Amino acid sequence: MCMADALAVPGSDPPTWRQRRLALELKRIRESRGLGLHAAAHLLGRTESSLSKLENAQRGIRRPALEQILDKYAVTDLLLRESLFALARNAKSQGWWQTYEGMSSAMFDYISIEAASASIRTWQLHLIPGLLQTDDYARAVIASGISMGKPPDIEGLAAIRSRRQQLLTSDDPPHLRVVMSEACLMQEFGGPQVRREQLRHLLAQAQLANVTIQVLPYSAQGHAGLNGSFSIFTAHNLDIVLVENLTQGWYLEQVEETKRYSLVFDHLRAVSLSESNTLDLIERLVSEA
Repeated sequence: MCMADALAVPGSDPPTWRQRRLALELKRIRESRGLGLHAAAHLLGRTESSLSKLENAQRGIRRPALEQILDKYAVTDLLLRESLFALARNAKSQGWWQTYEGMSSAMFDYISIEAASASIRTWQLHLIPGLLQTDDYARAVIASGISMGKPPDIEGLAAIRSRRQQLLTSDDPPHLRVVMSEACLMQEFGGPQVRREQLRHLLAQAQLANVTIQVLPYSAQGHAGLNGSFSIFTAHNLDIVLVENLTQGWYLEQVEETKRYSLVFDHLRAVSLSESNTLDLIERLVSEA
């Protein structure tokens, strides 16, 4: 499953990722000060119910109130304060994806995180990353899924994926760092011609100053990425990790978790081919295709 391919489901909209992250950080700061909910509520002049709702992303907060909380908690780290102010300020911010009907909240979340990121690091075991896929490759990947109900809107989802890719050439693009297994280059989604064009597209995208691509070759020894693909988004100076399986995805936001995935990603980069050797490999595969 890809979070950015999720279908809409009935029900009220859940909190956005910015609201969830702000809530998580406020709870983390409170606990780091050794304050229970009752003591913190008394310190802040709030009810326990009000503070609990804030820490569970059930209500928003304006900057003056957030400043008061951070002051009471004695948060002096200016970078952290500005990161939290940005989360609060942009909690309900909208983008081009808001115009698409039928897009699920999971997809909204994924694309909004992606769009807000200054850096995206992704490790892929089986697929070319969505931001680097050609339209035909994307259609083939989407069509390959097993549907338990209504079949996917292949053209609609491929169009959204194509629109997402404009992020890489925007005025303020993220730095996309990709590490993928050699298997990603060999799988013929859509057939030999689609694969050939996808490989050529990778060579073209690798020329962008904000895109780096490395391949973990078959010849590599054991590595730390065997548990599956993941992506690390850095937005507002905070890391968020997305881990996915067949039916759902998880956002990991605790510092100890994100640091572990960052360490694994650094290991994967270290044991992969260099950027130049990666391009040499892709060029050879194109010539052989």
